[in-house]
Amino acid sequence: MYTTTSNVTLTTNEAAAAGAVLGGMLGTVAVIGIAAAIIAIIAMWKIFSKAGEKGWKSLIPIYNAYILMKIIGMKAWFWADIIVTIVYGVLVGVFSATGAVTTDAAGNITAINNPAYTVVAICYLIFNVVLGILTCHNLSKAFKRGIGTTLGLIFFPYIFTLILAFGSAKYDKRILKK
Repeated sequence: MYTTTSNVTLTTNEAAAAGAVLGGMLGTVAVIGIAAAIIAIIAMWKIFSKAGEKGWKSLIPIYNAYILMKIIGMKAWFWADIIVTIVYGVLVGVFSATGAVTTDAAGNITAINNPAYTVVAICYLIFNVVLGILTCHNLSKAFKRGIGTTLGLIFFPYIFTLILAFGSAKYDKRILKK
């Protein structure tokens, strides 16, 4: 068995330099994240506008999901997702209360003592993955695009959302009824 001890003492200048490097890295990541969020907001605003909805509707959480599902002809799926999420939340609460799931003080799961919880969690995950794929496919169809755009929306959502928003794609809700 190996044990190591490290008594490294940094000078004030070394600690300041390390802090500056770390701060610079975190600042860069923050700026890139904010820029990506702004670009995604602009793209969704444009997609909503192309579909005949007011762009500001893309800014309101949950409501924007409802409007997107309306745009792509999947309003019933929106309500199904709400119901499934509520049921999942209730089941997680029941499992936690019965000791099937053990959590730490921060609420992080530390142990799963009941395989039924695992089954419920996997079913919830599968439901949301299928819903995400169907959403991408119907969004692609709504803008008269094919499977390539669907795959692009699944694997490269930022890029393909921009392509739908600023490209030549035209919204056609009649396509969704086929």
